[in-house]
Amino acid sequence: MRRRYAVMLGVVSLLGLFTGMKVAALFPAHRYAAMAASLLAVAFFVWWQIAYRTGVLPDESGGTRALAWTASVGMGVWATFLLLTMGASVAGLLLSASPRGAALAVALPAAAGGASLLIAGLGFGQAVKGPRVKRVTVPVRGLAAGLRGLRVVQISDLHVGPTIRREAVESVVDRALALEPDLIAITGDLADGTPARLARHVEPLSRLRAPLGVYYVTGNHEYYWGAGAWVEKAKELGFVPLVNENRVVSRGGARLLVGGIPDESGGMFLSGHEPDAIKAAAADGVIDLRLLLAHRPDGVPAAEKAGFDLQLSGHTHGGQFFPASLFIGLFHRYARGLDRHGRMQVYVSPGTGYWGPAHRFAVPSEITLLTLEAEPEARA
Repeated sequence: MRRRYAVMLGVVSLLGLFTGMKVAALFPAHRYAAMAASLLAVAFFVWWQIAYRTGVLPDESGGTRALAWTASVGMGVWATFLLLTMGASVAGLLLSASPRGAALAVALPAAAGGASLLIAGLGFGQAVKGPRVKRVTVPVRGLAAGLRGLRVVQISDLHVGPTIRREAVESVVDRALALEPDLIAITGDLADGTPARLARHVEPLSRLRAPLGVYYVTGNHEYYWGAGAWVEKAKELGFVPLVNENRVVSRGGARLLVGGIPDESGGMFLSGHEPDAIKAAAADGVIDLRLLLAHRPDGVPAAEKAGFDLQLSGHTHGGQFFPASLFIGLFHRYARGLDRHGRMQVYVSPGTGYWGPAHRFAVPSEITLLTLEAEPEARA
């Protein structure tokens, strides 16, 4: 784990140096001051993450809140500038092959800088606006009559923490309940912090109720903050945690299996938290539909093999913001929205909150309402 953090710190340092060079090029008359300011900003983002994780700052103080928002917004600007300037550098090399292109290439760095501020500003506005309600119809082949019209609300990657606090959580709960779901699925990364530290801010989640239950699986961030404690907190909130297990519920005479697996990193932190889709699917009697909750979408092949019909996941954030959203598909086969893998379907939520940068440009957060419907029979 220490080696992993050392590698991450090395990568961030290199990216910070690259950013500093690009910022210095924008202000040639003050290049050294510009580079120093850029490097200090990146150092602040790293310091803030360490300070928050080690708990050296009082959570509820106004000064801590101000630091949290400064770090979050600044990180959004930095990340956007980094990606756009990387693209501008590649484009500049290609354009410089011709005289006319070379003249255009000179303007690209400044254009990237201006675009970064605009995109990050709009993305901040979208982030603090909160999640939209995304309505998705899931056509299921041979769906039992009793499960037709089943309404599932998915909340994923809420990331209650430094900048997502009680008021935002209350809004999510109110909007989720207004959808009158039959079942609520919480697919991991509920919070960034320990349950004791965030108790007041996650407390509104205890109002979540649905006729067929509220189910919860762990994401990778729970393991960073004590997954065992978060599983117990989920029980206190009235959720049913699913750790390689399931519950079978009935609706209109049809039997629905709701299974859940831990995040794939779970086994590194807790014994028995290695994901096991086969174990999560096991049940006696006839099951009309198997629904799997899994934080990451990467285990879809194993879930299909285990016999699941539909998987709900998150984790990817859909890239969280443009232009990162252009590259998320390189890392995840199923990165956002509804897809099919063989006989199984998978829905990947872009997340109900955000992590790190308060930035959601072109990738809005969502509370997902999935409605199951029978797939029309193919005509001969």
